Amino acid sequence: MVNYNLLLNENNFEYCTPKYIVDMFGPFDYDPASTKEQAKVLGIENYSTIETDGLKQDWTQFEKIWVNPPSYQTYEFLKKAVKTYQKAGNKIYFLAPISILTTKEFHKITENVGTKLYIPNSRIKFMKLYTETEETPTFSCVIFRIQATNELAFFDIE
Repeated sequence: MVNYNLLLNENNFEYCTPKYIVDMFGPFDYDPASTKEQAKVLGIENYSTIETDGLKQDWTQFEKIWVNPPSYQTYEFLKKAVKTYQKAGNKIYFLAPISILTTKEFHKITENVGTKLYIPNSRIKFMKLYTETEETPTFSCVIFRIQATNELAFFDIE
């Protein structure tokens, strides 16, 4: 059972996507793994929170979706994203630690779809939950779009 109090505790570090990253790829219609505050910062009108559980929502109604899931649910959100894409052809952008690309689970989940990998020139500085503080995690991240073919692209973080 998930301890929601621990997850929402301001001392817990959640990696919130900075607005400049979302602006590079957006605008987006839906974020299934957000907070009310974070969705407002990112300018995403439709969102799900830990309480409304984006994994239980219908994503097919949204054309363009941003996903930066909690680390303990990365693969569950990836499965949902792939199934949604296969059903509706949505534009789904997913942010995750770059190490996900080396896992058997990632390749198993994405074996029937392609991805366009967006590799940054440096580490993304995330926002600390409930603060305006930027913090760079000890791991690098990648953004990928679920699509029909595989592609590779690079982007600069200034």
